[in-house]
Amino acid sequence: MKKDNSFITFNLHGMLFAIDTADVVEIIWLPELIKIEEYSPGIAGLINLHGKIVPVMDLLIRFGRKLKRYNCTDKVVILNLSRSDTSDINQKDIPDDPGTGVDLIGIIASEVLDIINIPEKDIEFSTLETGGEHSRPRFVGSKGKCGEDIFMILDPGNLFDQEIMNDVLQLEEKGNIPVDLNGYFCPEADPEEKAVFHNRAIDLQQVTLEDDSESLKPVAVISLNNEYLCVELEAVREFSKIRNFTHVPCCPDHITGNMNLRGTVLTIIDISGLLNLRACRITELTKVIVADSGEFPVGVIADEILDVIYLKAGDILPVPHSMKKLNEEFVKGAAPYGSRMMAILDMKEILSSELLVVNEEVLGS
Repeated sequence: MKKDNSFITFNLHGMLFAIDTADVVEIIWLPELIKIEEYSPGIAGLINLHGKIVPVMDLLIRFGRKLKRYNCTDKVVILNLSRSDTSDINQKDIPDDPGTGVDLIGIIASEVLDIINIPEKDIEFSTLETGGEHSRPRFVGSKGKCGEDIFMILDPGNLFDQEIMNDVLQLEEKGNIPVDLNGYFCPEADPEEKAVFHNRAIDLQQVTLEDDSESLKPVAVISLNNEYLCVELEAVREFSKIRNFTHVPCCPDHITGNMNLRGTVLTIIDISGLLNLRACRITELTKVIVADSGEFPVGVIADEILDVIYLKAGDILPVPHSMKKLNEEFVKGAAPYGSRMMAILDMKEILSSELLVVNEEVLGS
């Protein structure tokens, strides 16, 4: 996947944010947070992520807004500060010891949305009202426009300043955490929700025997005709909502039409038939996966973009019997997602298939 101006976007109680994909390590379900006494502003609590102490920030607290209820559907976006070009944190102060989580931080999100590519011309550098054009805001580095949406592009180095990082270092050095015993991190949670949060926290504490970060494979989880599928992000340019769509008659069944994506005509294709699924119905909720197909990009339609996760080599399994109806020629394997199994699509094989020829001459474009 192209990294230039590529962002993971998320929603936090109606506010739209974006973070450079190069800084994102993992996206997890919100677990039970460890509340601690007298900690830095904005930190909702800590998690034990595979033996590493990782601070988790609530942007509402950081921005000085009223705290809102946490839900089991919330996510935590895990970032690696050592990958960021930060201005307020000296990278020499961040230890390289893999046993410490000081370079890892988390941000709570109500909903992870899409991966988008924002052109340079649509990114506006933020300035303080009284500080002049060269002054920088504390938390929002710039604003990016994508369609009708405007995203606040976060600056992780300003969000997690040296004060916060020093607090984490002190906790690591002391070897114990001063737990706040006065309350649960989500006091409104019922017993069932507390059990979900707690079990997630226990699962995250499992320490991997080997550092297999190099083998982690980032994938996007999508739904297509009630099937859960996933696509490797390296095969994806960006995700988009269906917009400015034009049906083109007299085309092969897999070519549904054209879409204008920021001035570029994008051929929209339906891979359902290739996978032995029924044809998709395009609605205003349909999503588009923008991928390369030889000499030009194409848009592959999906019902929903559900999630962005990282798969380990051990997560990938043979295709189960329940998925045998899918055309195995275009499926690399399967992996668990929640209580369901999802098929791992071979997008390169799909887009190069003779059964799915995309010829611009056919479209008359």
